[in-house]
Amino acid sequence: MADPQSRRLAALRRRIDFWDRAIVRALVQRSRIVCALAPLKPRVRDLRREADVLANVLGQARRSGADRGFVEQVYRAILRASRSLQRRPARRSPSEGHQRDAGQR
Repeated sequence: MADPQSRRLAALRRRIDFWDRAIVRALVQRSRIVCALAPLKPRVRDLRREADVLANVLGQARRSGADRGFVEQVYRAILRASRSLQRRPARRSPSEGHQRDAGQR
């Protein structure tokens, strides 16, 4: 039988795995919306919208007691990746490309 510390470590890692799956599902949904927006926008980068998104999530972070720097860093990466998705020529959802790649394995 594993010691209590090992069991606790395994339990916490299972919780992280659960949330990682939820985060990936949310990112897939967000990226689909980002790709759907691309043809509707006159240009990929909208600084005012990015500032609004950051202000919104940082406000949520503050209210929930999250580390503001961590949330800001993650969302800046999400915004950067979103711009990259919108610049892709076909502007297809990333899950479409993944499904195609998975079928080639």
